[in-house]
Amino acid sequence: MAVTTTSALFAPLQFAGLKLKNRLVMAPMGSCQSDHEGFVTDQTVAYYRRRAEGGVGTITVEAALVTPDSHGHEPRLHGPEFVPGMRRVVDVIRAQGVTAGIQLMHPGRQVTSGPSVAPSPVPLNSMAPVPHELTREEIATAVAQYARAARFAQDAGFQFVEVHGAHGYLPSDFLSPVVNRRDDEYGGSLERRAQFVLEVARAITDAVDIPLFWRLSGEELTEGGYTVDDQVQVARWLEQAGIACLSVSAGTWHTIQVTVAPMYVPRGRMIPYAHRIKQEVSIPVIAVGRLDDPALAERVVSEGSADLVMIGRGLLADPDWPRKVGNGSLEDVRPCIACNACVDLVARGFEMRCAVNPELGHEDGWELTPATAPRRVMIVGSGPAGMEAARIARLRGHDVSLWERDDGIGGKLDVASRAPSKGEVLRYRDYQVRKLDELGVDVHTGVDVTADVVEAENPDVVVLATGAEPLFPPIPGIDGPTVVDAQDILYRRVPFAAGDHIAIVGGSATGCETAELLLAEGVDVTILEMQGSIGHGIEQITRRRIVKELKQGGVQVLTRSKVTGIEPDRVLYEAEDGTMHELPASCVALAVGWRPRGEQLAGPLAGRDVVVLGDAERPADFVAAVGAAAAAARVL
Repeated sequence: MAVTTTSALFAPLQFAGLKLKNRLVMAPMGSCQSDHEGFVTDQTVAYYRRRAEGGVGTITVEAALVTPDSHGHEPRLHGPEFVPGMRRVVDVIRAQGVTAGIQLMHPGRQVTSGPSVAPSPVPLNSMAPVPHELTREEIATAVAQYARAARFAQDAGFQFVEVHGAHGYLPSDFLSPVVNRRDDEYGGSLERRAQFVLEVARAITDAVDIPLFWRLSGEELTEGGYTVDDQVQVARWLEQAGIACLSVSAGTWHTIQVTVAPMYVPRGRMIPYAHRIKQEVSIPVIAVGRLDDPALAERVVSEGSADLVMIGRGLLADPDWPRKVGNGSLEDVRPCIACNACVDLVARGFEMRCAVNPELGHEDGWELTPATAPRRVMIVGSGPAGMEAARIARLRGHDVSLWERDDGIGGKLDVASRAPSKGEVLRYRDYQVRKLDELGVDVHTGVDVTADVVEAENPDVVVLATGAEPLFPPIPGIDGPTVVDAQDILYRRVPFAAGDHIAIVGGSATGCETAELLLAEGVDVTILEMQGSIGHGIEQITRRRIVKELKQGGVQVLTRSKVTGIEPDRVLYEAEDGTMHELPASCVALAVGWRPRGEQLAGPLAGRDVVVLGDAERPADFVAAVGAAAAAARVL
């Protein structure tokens, strides 16, 4: 579908005194860019400026804490001292004609640090503390904190505020019959469980003159939790309380694979919730949930499922998504592949980064300056690092050639795509292939670059992005006929069939993805891992899902197990308690780690200007590889 500036997606919308220039809303995603005290930084301002420049109609700034008791990585808005910094953010957003709002959040029992509180003493999980049950007086304090923060938002120049009432934060927990087990006026029936929500809404609308939005989970997606029918009623009550707009999501921390869907979850999973609620209220509704496919986003609005479309990770991958989609340049959009590297980093308390967009997190000072003296740059290796280095070096005016020993470019993106849940990584590879072609990068495939090849080309600088090769530890029998590299199974270079017994040595990303493929083919699989768990190197949401499905599917997982020998029909291993065991195996797939390849060519090139980056220098992850490539190419 061709999406143009005349389509429903780019039609203006006016309501509650707001004038939105289009139907695209940037999601309020945590970025961990505030300082340790919750103040806005120069990087925060640059990050929002860059998104505003891309053509989105509305930006909802990430959730700001309304309570001083919680300590996390979020910005804060519970005191007047935070207003000047927020005003800087508002100014850069509104300067682009973009409507600016901010989300207000009380984490409740989902705190990083500080007191855990909830309507009832129900812990988040078996590892979390039992939260303090809020008293009536403490509930009144929380209501007042929301209203106070809303006034500070208005003072900062925001044109609306949104309460984060979804995903298991405090308002959502009051609505939940799983978490809220009170027997006073704040618990019991749906009407009483909604009392806190409605008190917050009324307190804010009484306190400020700007519209109030509300983010609502259309369904809790937890056994015994609230349903979409419940939330339809809550939405009606919120409208009566003066809410101007509803943003409809779904789920909680326990079902985060729906809330922040990785690439294996189909797009548009939460549209039905928005559609259902829109049918029951007269105020605008925002649909959310991986809606960065232009045709899907257009259908959401044109078919009436929602009035507005919220895009989050898509604007991290490409802040110019709205402008490019609006003018029909769909192939120019850098695709978000929903790898969730951004989400995983923030969840662990690190600043947000993007696997496909190295500019993210570096907007303050990011600049691609033309090379003062263009050079002949020879890049060896065409994985994520090599392709990005080639793209940026060429944009800066260098004469760039890209060399790959395989028949096609992409490096580990190709093998990664072979896992059943990771096919979308090829969208990024294909995007980079198009960009390199458009930029005129000279691509050579099927060439094993040696020092002689470099000498013949005689470049000014050689960038080694040759990646890493599988590590084969010194295990007796490691060179036997039944031992293969796990990647060969992903590539289906090794024959296997249902009923085969395959042992995978190593339970990190490659090992788990190999097991996922084999399980789908009916193979009897065992993973042997020396650490106490498997799935290391996989972002947390996908890791939780893949480990659970492997175990439920019958994959035998032997942790704290050290392989001591491999024989033609079995694997010998030592268990944690020191006892020795054997495991029948017709094939043994190795996924124990990687060894950088850069030095193999760097040594013979002594005397030349050589840059080694990505896995060729030190095996790491996708984000690190692309980031290192961008950093190196910006200064060539």
